Amino acid sequence: MGRTEANAAEGRDRSLAERLLLDANRMTVTAMLSSATLVLLTALGTLDLPFRSILTTGDTVETLFQTLIGVLITGMTLVVSINQLVLSQEFGSLGRQSERMEKSMAFRKESEREFRWTGPPEPDRFLETLVDTSLERTRALREAVEDNFDRTLRRRVDQFVDRIESSAERVSEELANAQFGEFTVTRAALGYNYSWKIYVLRRVYWEHRENLSEDERDAFDDVVDVLELFGPAEEFFKAHYLQWELVNLSRRILFTGIPALVVTVVAALYLKPGVVSGSLLGIPLSVWLINLGITLALVPFFVFTAYVLRTASIAKQTGAIGPFVLHESERAPLIDWEE
Repeated sequence: MGRTEANAAEGRDRSLAERLLLDANRMTVTAMLSSATLVLLTALGTLDLPFRSILTTGDTVETLFQTLIGVLITGMTLVVSINQLVLSQEFGSLGRQSERMEKSMAFRKESEREFRWTGPPEPDRFLETLVDTSLERTRALREAVEDNFDRTLRRRVDQFVDRIESSAERVSEELANAQFGEFTVTRAALGYNYSWKIYVLRRVYWEHRENLSEDERDAFDDVVDVLELFGPAEEFFKAHYLQWELVNLSRRILFTGIPALVVTVVAALYLKPGVVSGSLLGIPLSVWLINLGITLALVPFFVFTAYVLRTASIAKQTGAIGPFVLHESERAPLIDWEE
């Protein structure tokens, strides 16, 4: 595969692990973890191990579910504390709120100068406008250098514009039916990779600056100016998305924790060896009920795991704001420097 084809494919071919960590619905991941746990516990019940006898004799079951009750109560209390911590970020003095408003308006005015209109108020549409404006500026740059005698400069700018067009098309597809608060918007913002684009463009500028006219230099600066807006916009989208994720996490842990707590209490009180007789698929019904009770008690933990997997992956994949590129995966070959 040539570099052009590789560049076109970049961003669309996502590994199974990446789709599971980032794209999959969190409740789907929770269901997968719960199902895997139930299957594993049931498989252990079919083996010639002391596992079955331990669960069907003595006070092991009662001790196990009593322990799970304590874990659930502690975990749900911790969730309430996390929720309070997230909400506390929205509180503050009048001076702090005024400062936040001033910074937001300063960014809005700066973006208006680049857009040459107010821009949409919706975050997802704002991101789309930002991408479209960067595409317009890069096309204007190509027009500005099309008569330049430096063939290498023209070729490199053409390659850069082609890459911007490919990235803009992918982002537009992702944002077509997206709403702010969904991971799609955050993924689109993170996937545009503005830091690397700024670096590549500045490298082209400095390697050919002696052959550039004043208008051509201004065209380079115009592209960089609009790409710089991605930094604070990306951080805004990421911070608020993670805040919403923490709120969703706390709510879903509470929604699943209360039924799990009820099931665990009932199991601790009434699920005794010999209370349930019979078997299903060669496994005693008591073992089935114990396994199901354990799985339901672990559902809140699986919800927590599913959300942490995504938020931790986002934190790892996002680099520092500004011109630095921390991850090798972000350094896509936008331009063939050797041609």
